[in-house]
Amino acid sequence: MKTMRFLSMAALALVGTLLTGCMSDDSIIDVPQQPENQSNIVTLTTTVSLDGSDSAITRALTSAGVKTFAVGDQIAVVYENTSDATVRTVSDALTAADIASGSKSATFNVSLTNPKPNGSVKYIYPAAMAKPDGSENYDALAGQNGTLANLASFLDFAKYEGTLTADAKLPTSSVTLTNQLAILALTVKNSDGSSDLTSTITDLTINDGTNSYFVSRAAAAGPIYVAIKPTTAADINVTAFDGTYVYTKSLSSKSYAANNIYNLGWKMTSGDNMLTTPLTLEAKTAGTIHIEEPTVGMKYKKNTDAMVTISTTAAIDINVSKGDKVQFFGNGTSITSYSDDSHTTRISDGTAECYIYGNIMSLVNESGFASATSVSANAFACLFNPNYLLYNHPTKRLVLPATMLAKNCYQAMFSGCMKLTVAPALPATTLADHCYDSMFYRCMGLTVAPALPAQTLAENCYYCMFQDCRGLTVAPALPATTLKNFCYNGMFQNCSSLTIAPVLSATTLAEGCCLEMFKACTSLTTVPATLPATTLVNNCYQRMFSGCSSLTNAPVLPAPTLTNTCYCQMFFQCSSLSAVTCLATSISGNMTTYQWLYGVAANGTFTKAAGMTSWQTGVDGIPSGWTVKDKE
Repeated sequence: MKTMRFLSMAALALVGTLLTGCMSDDSIIDVPQQPENQSNIVTLTTTVSLDGSDSAITRALTSAGVKTFAVGDQIAVVYENTSDATVRTVSDALTAADIASGSKSATFNVSLTNPKPNGSVKYIYPAAMAKPDGSENYDALAGQNGTLANLASFLDFAKYEGTLTADAKLPTSSVTLTNQLAILALTVKNSDGSSDLTSTITDLTINDGTNSYFVSRAAAAGPIYVAIKPTTAADINVTAFDGTYVYTKSLSSKSYAANNIYNLGWKMTSGDNMLTTPLTLEAKTAGTIHIEEPTVGMKYKKNTDAMVTISTTAAIDINVSKGDKVQFFGNGTSITSYSDDSHTTRISDGTAECYIYGNIMSLVNESGFASATSVSANAFACLFNPNYLLYNHPTKRLVLPATMLAKNCYQAMFSGCMKLTVAPALPATTLADHCYDSMFYRCMGLTVAPALPAQTLAENCYYCMFQDCRGLTVAPALPATTLKNFCYNGMFQNCSSLTIAPVLSATTLAEGCCLEMFKACTSLTTVPATLPATTLVNNCYQRMFSGCSSLTNAPVLPAPTLTNTCYCQMFFQCSSLSAVTCLATSISGNMTTYQWLYGVAANGTFTKAAGMTSWQTGVDGIPSGWTVKDKE
């Protein structure tokens, strides 16, 4: 077996700055649509040696439109091996020492195993845009958070395609990485252009008739950055939501070219006020809306019919025709929760396919729901669990506006709602115990998770929140720096389409905080460059990445002292994993690294703290057959 290591200096050409004038489809400022200077290319010059090691690279994109290399980024190399198989490998994360020339060049290393002479080779940059099979990960574009940093690190896709040399080396002459996407820097205005709405927008959808891009974000200053596939004379529909109103826009015959940044201002037409719209199920098909164990005093109204007050806990069916709208209310006094020890109200098991939209708070306060911002314990637990016939409306939104949460308030609320593709916004910044526990469990159609702005967490707050959401491709940012017991436990378990894990900002851990967080995320290829916490607690990372069979590089683990079961089975059955950096100098706790590298790749590189001699060989320590080196 031949392992090739190449060192590369990537010279990055400067690009023009973003145009400061508003290149508007609405002529807010009458400037024709113009692309940015097309000199934003990356040139690689490679030399090849055969010493069998590996490392990394990538670039960032500044708001001034200048692309530079950034610490923590990676590149993927996809090549043919001597068995005519296509192999994807990923470099190590770029360090500050690898970056030079004002962040416009970087040195990276990557290993190729048994490369085929004259075989095909492809560079995918950044590595997150490469699927496990080596194909381009355009699925990652479906869900974005609208920030420049996230786009630059994970989505700003460029590639090179060529062939290996006759002696199975990488091309020795300069090669060019060509940018594949157009980038939209968006400002959203009201219909006459007099008011800038950008800072209030929490979600935005762009559909060009073939591709759909959804941005889920915490309200923040703009622009909103979206990476899209290039378009030619496309008709584009846009919706945006600010927590109250849905705004719409239709664009005709729009062309957005690859390798360009467009600074756009869109004037949009406002639609219904979702805060003042009661919780509504609108029938897509004829059938029934079924209410199991209704709460006495609960009310509903179909179209313009008289209000019906439910006076029994016996199940009821509401017959609907296509287009009928059924609104739901509480009695405004005694109903604060739809689940307790004696019963659980569920709107499920009917026969009519329905859109869902409006303000969930109408169920607890029929007259003051538009301004209601707090919920009681168990308020909506299991309310739609499971409703297989529930759909997102194309131009209306479901709103969960509460910012003051309570224990179990949304627990398993949408569990098993497999036709939902977009989750409602969750604006709360302070959470409660189990508040989002299993909220979207087995929502297999969900492709986009909501922004999670909370910085004050609670025990089990995100427990299994997205478990078995097998259509989810992108996880939301997790900004909290202090975790609570089991707060992320199983949060993304079995999300088999998830390719990019969020950066973990936490420096203060808690028992079981990341237990099984990404277990069995079999498509996961990109994880944080580092898990920054240096003080560990029991079970904190136990089975965190267990079964992530596409993962090749582990995050750097800087903690010097390990605790009981902290890394137990952390990378169990990560069959592609071949690079681990662990800087621990004390590993004497109980089962600290039990089977943590069981079932990983047969060959790899283990980087340890200089002078550390206590590692054992095998699945509980450093795998047999791996190269060991000290951290420089």
